[in-house]
Amino acid sequence: MDYAILKVASSRFGGPGFLIHDSHLFDGVDARQVASAIEIGAQLAAEEGVQYIVTMNSDKFDGLPLSEGSPIRSHVLPVVLEDTPEGGLFGFRFE
Repeated sequence: MDYAILKVASSRFGGPGFLIHDSHLFDGVDARQVASAIEIGAQLAAEEGVQYIVTMNSDKFDGLPLSEGSPIRSHVLPVVLEDTPEGGLFGFRFE
């Protein structure tokens, strides 16, 4: 449904310029289907000229059976949240 809305909104209104999927969308879904959904989302975003954002824990993402030659892993940002006294987000500790 969200892919259809993005296509319609992009073609008719020019926006919003991004597609976001949170990990809750993929909760309880087979890893093969998650990998396929992410690859389809990335392909659609490239076709529409928008940014595709997926928030997902690295342990889940690392286990995805992405297609051979898929460029998805090369787009992963190196930002890591650590739940340690030294960790945080961009040098800021949330307490």
